[in-house]
Amino acid sequence: MEERFKYRIFMSVLELIPHIWPTPLVRLSSLSNSGREVYGKLEYFNPFSKSIKDRPVWNMIFKAYEKCVECKKLYEATSGNVGIAMASISNAIGIKFRVYLPKTVPDQTITLLKILGAEIVRTEYTTIDDRVVEYVKREAEKDKALNLNQFWNDDNFEAHYKYTAPEIEKQLEVINKNPPTAIVAGIGTSGHISALSKYFKEKYGGRVKIIGVVPAKGDKIPGIKRLETNPKWVKYVEIDEVVEVSRREAIEKVLYIARREGLLLGLSSGAVVRAYEEIRDTIGPGVYVLVFPDDVFKYVNVIGKVIDELTPPK
Repeated sequence: MEERFKYRIFMSVLELIPHIWPTPLVRLSSLSNSGREVYGKLEYFNPFSKSIKDRPVWNMIFKAYEKCVECKKLYEATSGNVGIAMASISNAIGIKFRVYLPKTVPDQTITLLKILGAEIVRTEYTTIDDRVVEYVKREAEKDKALNLNQFWNDDNFEAHYKYTAPEIEKQLEVINKNPPTAIVAGIGTSGHISALSKYFKEKYGGRVKIIGVVPAKGDKIPGIKRLETNPKWVKYVEIDEVVEVSRREAIEKVLYIARREGLLLGLSSGAVVRAYEEIRDTIGPGVYVLVFPDDVFKYVNVIGKVIDELTPPK
């Protein structure tokens, strides 16, 4: 590695990824007890969307752009962080970005996309499903635009298999904690949890448990989805257990970690913490890695609506 990368000096924003990696892995004192060591993987240290989605977006865009340098437009259906990452990287490489959003997207996400100059199309759908994906694909074909389709693009999975998984492995090796006993991660497109499962199961088999996290039935948590939405890659790998978490439980754990660790986690990260609490007694002592996809700042309005009732009086 060039010395300037060691000291975080970049000649272009496009150098930030992959040279800013690894993202931090930090021991969580408030969760580490009774023979359990719990580490949080802080993916909100990624530079563009402040989320884990920078990894697959970077991989998908540059692989596609190598084959289509004349392409000057990019269309994508997304509910949040993928759109922010795509808008950011599109600006950096000089192409126009149009984002198709479900109507449930938080206001903060809309504002961020506007700041980045993305063309915003608000759909009438409450979530992104196959109908939305096919609609955006047709629109892209009509306008001769790139459509990366994060939900089915194997470059999404590849980013985590080639980079995220070995990064976690190496970080744990440095502190003599590899392999982990369990990795807890949300299921959205299923790219990162499936890649982590494939990587660690191939190398360590059943020694590493993979725990998936989804919203409770009837609830919505940005960034994660129920298995009924048919995420592509999860069906091809081994997930040892899937834990359902309510939005309220996720928010409670966001507050818990903020007030004990000083970390401002997003809602899906709070859900991961709650899922860890559900499975820790069954799995027992060991080393746990909790993948925290993003931070709290896109969700402050959502949390603000319930924070007073979740905060006990002094």
